[in-house]
Amino acid sequence: MMILVTGGAASGKSEYAESLIMHLAGDLRKTYLATMQRDGMEAEARIARHHALRSGKGFHTMECPVSIGRLAGRCGEAILLECLSNLTANEMFGVVHADGTETPGSEDLFHTDTAERIVQDVVSLKRHARLLVAVTNEVFSDGLFYSPETVQYINELGKVNDMLAKYSDAVVEVVYGIPVWKKGKEIMRTL
Repeated sequence: MMILVTGGAASGKSEYAESLIMHLAGDLRKTYLATMQRDGMEAEARIARHHALRSGKGFHTMECPVSIGRLAGRCGEAILLECLSNLTANEMFGVVHADGTETPGSEDLFHTDTAERIVQDVVSLKRHARLLVAVTNEVFSDGLFYSPETVQYINELGKVNDMLAKYSDAVVEVVYGIPVWKKGKEIMRTL
């Protein structure tokens, strides 16, 4: 089963996604698949905060800022993927790794569409897990003007979200901490 959890910044989507996986996973081995790249003190502080918030909850953390499909079959049976927004940015614009090496963005490495590649990777994870809860951001409605690169990123993330919503068994948007089910609410009633 795959559940896509979306919402705006500071909407409570991450906490809700974690509560879903804690409720639904039961005794399944849980993996927190983190896509944030370690690129400075602010990122390190956020990562440390996330580790502290998950402490004692039975998660095994795997960090993978790009190409998450390579982890299919290596994660636990229940995966919390946090988050598709970071993953999309990393795939498009590249990653600087903790050891100083770089993975260039998609234009340098790949000939396929970024969104399609990300979706293929997520679907691969879904095939190997009994439960996948994926978190993404809703960044499409603020009405601001952006640089062409940011517009390209917003468009790619929109494609990722749209395609994954179709693959998902359930989709929920968290608005001010309140879950609003867009697809699959009946799944929650059967569990």
